[in-house]
Amino acid sequence: MRTNIDLNDQLLAEAKKYSKAKNKRALVEEALSAFIAMKAEEKRLWTYKERLQRLRAKTISIRLRSDIRALLRQDRDSR
Repeated sequence: MRTNIDLNDQLLAEAKKYSKAKNKRALVEEALSAFIAMKAEEKRLWTYKERLQRLRAKTISIRLRSDIRALLRQDRDSR
């Protein structure tokens, strides 16, 4: 897609320090690719955090026995 935009020359000069791009177009494409990758990673981490929170909410009511002897005793007595 062809477009005309007014870019900040100071930002372009700063970005060129960190890039191997040879022209403005390549620099802008690299920046867009990096932005997309960063946002995709943020979304992936956010959905992971949401799933973890839901799992914690489900398991908060589950009480685990801390003493294995009580579990073995209960199993023995049930026979």
